[in-house]
Amino acid sequence: MADDMSKNDKKKITQEEEDQIWSWNARLPPTPQLTVTQVFSAQVKKSLDDPAVDALDGTLTYNQLDHYSTRLALHLRSILTDITSDEIVPICFDKSTWLVVCMMAVSKAGMAYTTLDPSNPTERLHTCLATVSPRATLIEDKFVEKFSGTELKLVANVPEICSSLSDAAKDNGVADLPVSQPTDLAYVCFTSGSTGLPKVVQHTHSGAVSNVVHGHGYTAGSRVLNFASQAFAVNTVMTLKTLCNGGLLVLPPEKERMGGIASFITRKEITITVLTPTLLNLLSPDDVKCLKSLMVGGEPVTQRLIDIWAPRLSLLEAIGMTEGVGITNLVDTSGKRSRARQFMTGCAWIVDVDDADTLAPIGETGELLFEGPGLLQGYRNNDEANAKALIEEPPAWAKKRGEKRPVRLFRTGDLAKYVEDGVVQIVGRKDTRVKLYGQRFELGDVETAMLDCLPPGVIVAAEIVEPANGNGPMLVAFINGLSGDFSLEAKQLRERLATKVPDYMVPRGLVELEDPPLNASGKLDRKLLRQKAAEMSLIELVKHTGSLDKAVPETPQEKAMQQLWATVLGIPTQCIGLQDDFFYVGGDSLQCIKLIAEARKSNVGLSISDILQHRTLQAMSAAASFGVHDESAKPASEDSAYTIGTVASAFPQDDVEDIALATDWQAWCIGQGLLKSHGWHDYMIFKFKKPLDTDKLRNACKQLIERHGVLRTVFTVKERKTFQVILKPEAYPFHFSVKESADGKDMDQDAKEIIQQDMKRQKQLGDPLVAFTLVKDATDSMHQLILRISHAQYDALSLDKLWRSLEALYYERPLEVIPFTKFCAEASLASNNSESYWKEALANSSMSQLRTHARPSVSCPINSVVKASIPLVDLKASGFTTATAVFAAWSVVLSKLTGQDSVVFGYIISGRHLPMPKISEVLGPCMNVLPLHINVSPTGQTSSLLGSVQSNYLKSLEHGYLGHHRIIEKCTNWPRWTRFSSMVNHLSFAIGDAPFSEHGECDFSVYEPEHDKADLWLQTFARADELEVELRYSAEAFSEEWVKTVLDYFTTVYQQLPNVLERQISETLANSSVAAPQDVPVERLEQMKVDSPSLPEYPKALEEMVLSAWESVLGADFKSYPGFTHQTPFFEMWGNAIAAAALASEYSKRGFSVSSEEVLEFPSIGETVAHLSTRAKSES
Repeated sequence: MADDMSKNDKKKITQEEEDQIWSWNARLPPTPQLTVTQVFSAQVKKSLDDPAVDALDGTLTYNQLDHYSTRLALHLRSILTDITSDEIVPICFDKSTWLVVCMMAVSKAGMAYTTLDPSNPTERLHTCLATVSPRATLIEDKFVEKFSGTELKLVANVPEICSSLSDAAKDNGVADLPVSQPTDLAYVCFTSGSTGLPKVVQHTHSGAVSNVVHGHGYTAGSRVLNFASQAFAVNTVMTLKTLCNGGLLVLPPEKERMGGIASFITRKEITITVLTPTLLNLLSPDDVKCLKSLMVGGEPVTQRLIDIWAPRLSLLEAIGMTEGVGITNLVDTSGKRSRARQFMTGCAWIVDVDDADTLAPIGETGELLFEGPGLLQGYRNNDEANAKALIEEPPAWAKKRGEKRPVRLFRTGDLAKYVEDGVVQIVGRKDTRVKLYGQRFELGDVETAMLDCLPPGVIVAAEIVEPANGNGPMLVAFINGLSGDFSLEAKQLRERLATKVPDYMVPRGLVELEDPPLNASGKLDRKLLRQKAAEMSLIELVKHTGSLDKAVPETPQEKAMQQLWATVLGIPTQCIGLQDDFFYVGGDSLQCIKLIAEARKSNVGLSISDILQHRTLQAMSAAASFGVHDESAKPASEDSAYTIGTVASAFPQDDVEDIALATDWQAWCIGQGLLKSHGWHDYMIFKFKKPLDTDKLRNACKQLIERHGVLRTVFTVKERKTFQVILKPEAYPFHFSVKESADGKDMDQDAKEIIQQDMKRQKQLGDPLVAFTLVKDATDSMHQLILRISHAQYDALSLDKLWRSLEALYYERPLEVIPFTKFCAEASLASNNSESYWKEALANSSMSQLRTHARPSVSCPINSVVKASIPLVDLKASGFTTATAVFAAWSVVLSKLTGQDSVVFGYIISGRHLPMPKISEVLGPCMNVLPLHINVSPTGQTSSLLGSVQSNYLKSLEHGYLGHHRIIEKCTNWPRWTRFSSMVNHLSFAIGDAPFSEHGECDFSVYEPEHDKADLWLQTFARADELEVELRYSAEAFSEEWVKTVLDYFTTVYQQLPNVLERQISETLANSSVAAPQDVPVERLEQMKVDSPSLPEYPKALEEMVLSAWESVLGADFKSYPGFTHQTPFFEMWGNAIAAAALASEYSKRGFSVSSEEVLEFPSIGETVAHLSTRAKSES
C-alpha cells in the first residue's frame, strides 16, 4: 500500500540481537517444591512472639495467627465433606486481623481462597461467587445480609469459632489437617473479562511461593502497609510476602485509605508500601520520612516522581499483573534503569506484535511475553481465555533451547521494548491505543506531555469522550491540583503542548477535577471520568480553551467568520472570542483547508496565508474578502456528470448502476495493475484466530460487494478520459472460492501460492477486480481470508471501514455506507479553479530526475529498502510541523543529488480534509499525488527554507483535488508522460489489527506486488518520540551502498534542522559527500529510440485498425496534436498510465492480443503496425 507501513517491511532481528536476548533470559528461576503453609509454618517458629498483623481491630503475633488459623481450619474440615484441593472458599471481610486469619485457615484446610471486597456492589459479589461455585463462604457478621437467599453455607462468627475450640482439641486435630502439594491450588483472583463476566485467575502453592521469595525489601522487622483492596491480587501477594518473611502486615482502616494516609504511615512507622502514582502525587517525602522502600506501579511512573522520591528512599518501579507477572526496577536518582537492578520472577520475551513466533529486535516495540514459575495455573473453566493468553507449544524461537527447559508463556497484552542494557520498558497496551481524526496514538503519551508542562503534584488523565451534544469524539484532559486560575493555566498548558505533540494530541476539552475519583486499587477511575465527560455539554468541555477574554464579535464580518470557525471546529459560537487563536481552539492544517472550503461556500475569500498570518478571529475577519462570487460553485465542463450511455459500447446499460470520472490515482493504479508486474493490485490477508462459519462468511463477503459500490467498480477509457463504472450487484460476478490445506501443510505457504497463481491470470481493462479466497485447515478450525483488491478501490484510511463492514455483515448488524462517488463529486467541485494555482506554483520548474527516462518507466520495480529509526525533531516552537521537516530535509537531499537549486518531488495526501460530512466513513481511495516545488537557495537560511516548504505544502493542500496527470498536462510544460522521480510518503498514523467481535482480533496484512512507481520512494512514519525512515528503491537501478549514503544524508539533515535554523543552507549541503547515482543500464523499453526511422508500407486494413483504436482512446482529434506523425508516441499526446492498457484493450477488441508492455515498446502508429504485421507473418 502506498499509504501504509507494510508489515512485510518490519525490521528483522539479527542473530547477534537474538543471542543477546537469550543471554539475558538464560536463567529461569527454579520452581519451588513448597507450599505457602509450609513456608508460613517455618516462619512462625522464627517469629513466634513478633507482631504479624496490625489492623483497626487489634494486633496478632505470629503465634496467635497460627493458633487461630489452625482452629478455623479444623472447623472448616468439620463442616465440609469430600473436600478437594481445587475447592474454593471465598472470604468477605473488611481489612482486619480476621481477614488474614481466614486466608491462612483455608490454606491449612487444604483448599484455595479468594478475598472479596465487601464495598463492591452486591451484584458484583454474587457474580464472582457464581464463577467459582463455592459450597461455603467465610463472612464477617455485618455482611451476612449481602448473601441472604443464596444456598451457600455462610460461616460467620469467626472470632467466636476460633475461641471456642480448646487447645487440646486443636492440638489433637492438627494431625488430621491435609498436607497440600506444591501443585495444588492456593488462591484465586478475579480480573476483568471481555464478556462482562470476571475471569478467575488460579495460582498454585508453588507459584505463590515463587512470588513470595522475590520480595524486595520484605524482611523480618519490615513494617508493610498493605493499601490494596481485598479484591486485587496485590493484596494477597503483599500479605504472603510479609508473613512468609517475618514482617509486620499493617492494614489501614477505610477512612485512612481514603484520606490521611501520610499521617497513618508516620504513626505506624511504615517502612515499605506499594502505591500508585496517582496516590503518590498526593504525598511528599517530608510527610513520610519513615519510609525506606517504596514500590510504585499500576500506572506510568513519571520522571518528576522519580526526581522527587528517588533521592530520599529505595524507589522501585513495579510491573505486575494478576496472572503472576513480576518485574521490578530499582530506579536511581537520575531515573536510569539497568538490567543489573531489574528483578524478575521469571523471564521476559518481547515478540512481534502480530507474530509470537518472531522475536522483536532490541529497541523495537513488541508484545511482552512472560515465562516463570509464578505464572497462573490458568483461568478457571475458561478454555477460550487460556488458549488466547497461554502459549503451551514452543514458538519457533523457543525451540532452539531443546527439551530441558519446558515452555509456558503468558501473553501480557503489554507493548514493551528492550532499552539500554536489556531493561524491559513498558510503552503501552495493545488494547489502549486510540484512534482520533484518523490518527492512532497512546493516551499515556498525551498524559506524559501534559505532566511535563505542569507543576509537581498535579494529577492528569486524558480520555476520548463523545459529549452529550457534540458532533463526534474528542480528546479531553482532566486536571487536578492546579493552584492558580484554571482558565489561565489551561490556556498556557495548550500553548506548551502545541510545541511538544502533534495537533491531534492536544486536548480540545479541559476539565478541572476538584476530587479525582479513585477506584478500589487506588488508581484514577477512568470509567467514571468518561461517564462524567459524556454527560457534559460541548460548551462545558471547551470553555477553558482559547482566550480568557471572550470578546463578542461585533461586525457582520466577524460574526460570519465566527460561524465559519464554529462549523469547521465543531464548537459553539459562544466559545469563540475575537482574540481566540484558530490553532488554540482546535484548528490544524487540515482544518485550514476545511475552513477555506466552507468560506468559499459562503462567498468569503480566504487563503492559507490569510489563516497563517492572521490567526485570531478579529485579524482573520479583517484579512478575508467578503461577498466574493465564487465561480467554482459551478461544475467544470470537464468533470460534468456523464450518462450511462457514455460507456454503452463497453457495458450493457442495464448492468450499470452509476458512472463517474475516475481520479488520476485510480487511473494510475489500474494502468499499473494491467502490466505483468501487477502493480497496485493488492492482496489483503485476514488470519482469523477462531474458526468461522464458512456460509456466513461467504454471505458477508457477497453483501460487502453489494453494499459498497466501489467494490463493484470496473474501469474503461474513452477519448482520453478514464471512467469508473459501478455495476449493479446482480451484474457483478461474485468470486468466492474455498481451498483446504493438506494435513501438515503451512497455511501461510498455501496463501502465498494462491496469490502467486492469481497473479498469472490473464487480465484486461474492464475486468472485475475483487475476489475472495478462503483457506482453511483440514479440521476447519483455522481460517485465512484472501481479498484481491485494487488500490484504485481503497486507501489506508478506509481499511478500518472495510473490515468493520465485513464484521457488521457477518454478525448481521446495521451498516452505514457513504458512496465513494459522492466524494468524487465533492472533490471535483473543490478542484475547480485550481489550475491557475498550479500553473503559478510550477512555473519555470522541471522534474528533479534521479535517472534519465526517454519514455514511461515500467520495468524497474521498487523491490529493496534501507531503513533507519531516528529521534523525532521538535520544531513546534518555531511553528513547523514534522511533515515540513521531512519535506525540507528531502529538498536539501534532492538539491545535492541533482545539483539544482529548484527541486520538484511528489508526495501523497490522504484527501480526507475535504469538508464533506462523514468523510472518514468513505470506503475508497480519497488519496492523491501532488508535486511540491521548492527553491533550495544555498545562501538562504534554513528557517526560510522551512517556512517556504510549509507555506507551499499548505497551499497545495488547498488545491489538492486536481489529479496529478491533469496538473502535469494542463499546468506545466513537462512531457505529458512525466512521472515523479522521487516520492515522499509521510505518515502519522498506523494500521492496527482488524477487530472481529467475539472472534477476537484478526491478524491483518497486505501483500503488494513489486512494481515500478518511482526511482526513489521515501516513506517516513512519525511515532511519539521517533521517526521511522524507509528509502525504497529498485535494485535494478541503484546499488544498496549508494542508497544507504542517501538515507544517511537525509537523516543527518533532518536531525540538524533544529540546530541550524539561522544558518545558511550551504553549510548543511557541504557536510556530505553524497553524489548523484552512477550511470546504470536502463531498461530495454527506454533504450528504444522514440523517433523511429521511416517504416515500409503495410496493409491498409491493419493501419486503419490501429487508427480506429487510437481514435477510441485518444479522441477523434488526436491527429491535431502539434507535430503529429505516424511515428509520434501515444504518450506524447496522453501521458496517463492507463493509456497503454486502454490501447491494448482496443487492439484486443479488434482481434489482436497485445499486452500493455508491447504497446509501450511499440508506442507509435507506425511501430504498432509494423510489429503486428511482423507478428502476424511469424504466426502464419
